[in-house]
Amino acid sequence: MLNRIFKISTVFALTIFATLFTSCDKESVLSDEIVQNFVNESVEAVERSGSVGRTGCYEFVFPVSITFPDESTASIEDYETLRSTVKTWKEANPAAEEKPTLAFPLEVVAEDGAIISVESKDALKELKQSCRRNGRKNHNKGDRCFEVVFPLSIIFPDGTTTVYEDRMTLKMGVRAWKATNPDGEERPMLAFPIDLTLADGTTVTVNSSEELQAQKESCAGN
Repeated sequence: MLNRIFKISTVFALTIFATLFTSCDKESVLSDEIVQNFVNESVEAVERSGSVGRTGCYEFVFPVSITFPDESTASIEDYETLRSTVKTWKEANPAAEEKPTLAFPLEVVAEDGAIISVESKDALKELKQSCRRNGRKNHNKGDRCFEVVFPLSIIFPDGTTTVYEDRMTLKMGVRAWKATNPDGEERPMLAFPIDLTLADGTTVTVNSSEELQAQKESCAGN
């Protein structure tokens, strides 16, 4: 009799253990899905806020900074870093639902090769509206269209040309020009030809603003 009770108790315990294990496993899978959805939605929100990315009018000049709902900030070197940083933050803040936002100032490359300094949320909103006026709606089909290959030459409105060896020196150079020309309507421009690294890792040479625009349109079409 005792042996039978022991067997029944053992079966019952194993059943409870299996149920709990299955339940925990499902919660783990669900948690991964929630985190991944949060990451995807965050990247899309960041892109959509300024019509940046494959179907927008602009591309980020990395690094850019983002601000999380808890007021913490992070410097982002590329889209891969953006995704991993948001993932880490979400895992540490599982109850958070609000998405990170772009921090200012930041720089973007326009379709014609202009380097635009964006100083505020209002300025970013104006860029987005300008993109819409040009017929783009930014449906966010996926991350970047391209990244420019350094070293890179920039032509400033006064006719001078400066060569930049990396992204950070470019950002600092453009910001320095903006600081001394706050009311200037003309913008620094990429000096063609330039090389671009596309999302699939291939490199192409672009010889004019028209070819750069065509490259953006090709991304949107894909």
